[in-house]
Amino acid sequence: MSYDSIIVGAGPAGMSAAIYLARQKLNFIIISQNVGGYVTQSSEVGNYLGFNLIDGGQLAEKFEEHIKIYGVNIKSPEEVKKISKAKNGFKVVTGRGEYLAKTVLIATGEKHRKLNIPGEDEFLGRGVTYCATCDAPVFGGKDIAVIGGGNSAMEAALFGAKYAKKVYLLNINKELAGESHLITRVKKEKKIQVFSEASAGEIFGGKFVEGLKYQQGGSEKKISVQGVFIEIGLVPVSDFIKIVKKDKWNEIEVDKYNKTSVEGIFAAGDVTDVTEKQIAVAVGEGCKAALGVIKYLQK
Repeated sequence: MSYDSIIVGAGPAGMSAAIYLARQKLNFIIISQNVGGYVTQSSEVGNYLGFNLIDGGQLAEKFEEHIKIYGVNIKSPEEVKKISKAKNGFKVVTGRGEYLAKTVLIATGEKHRKLNIPGEDEFLGRGVTYCATCDAPVFGGKDIAVIGGGNSAMEAALFGAKYAKKVYLLNINKELAGESHLITRVKKEKKIQVFSEASAGEIFGGKFVEGLKYQQGGSEKKISVQGVFIEIGLVPVSDFIKIVKKDKWNEIEVDKYNKTSVEGIFAAGDVTDVTEKQIAVAVGEGCKAALGVIKYLQK
């Protein structure tokens, strides 16, 4: 069986695209490791039109409810391993099988960048986390460290402060970088202590995380913490596809119609070289890409 299209990814861009393909009554599926994408890890979303303030997970649920109205077939959790050209279209290989489609729309978004320091992998799930929204409640009354100095790190520190006894925010730069209202809130929060020009060196402990070593002012220091929240940015989820052109950051290059360098493959959202990584932008890009798929198939 060959589909009209396969959407890879069920974040804001992928689900937005699904609405347009479904309304055209195209034969398509979504394949994704999860439903909701990175938006599910946002504790607060206050800049999406129509919602004054909403939890990221709740917004993702709204998106999913919308596409379910159209009976969209979502294969999740399922990871795409490879996409290659095939007769009359493309072959999409996953850990569970192979699928054929006339077109492919990639909307896999981004994933957390790793620190690549000793202890990071060893203590994953035992004190190390990349999702404050998911795991902060586990650290009630404990001390935690948040690594990073941008919006995601500040959001993680503020959310963590709701539960933790103490929050250490380690910023490799001299000043915090991000939205001014977040910087103001971080500076006002008494539970948060900011370490500037501090570089994480090693996460240590026994069965669980017990502390963090870091470099600051030319010397090594350490703090006692039970949790380490890593928030140093994101990288595009694009390693599974080799046949499209990407930029130096591994983002898939697209034109204004969301076409990639391969005819019949479209891409949308944070996985692309679109200039802004925002939920609203991803939703719009998903719409554009879907319209591109529809016009391509109509030819």
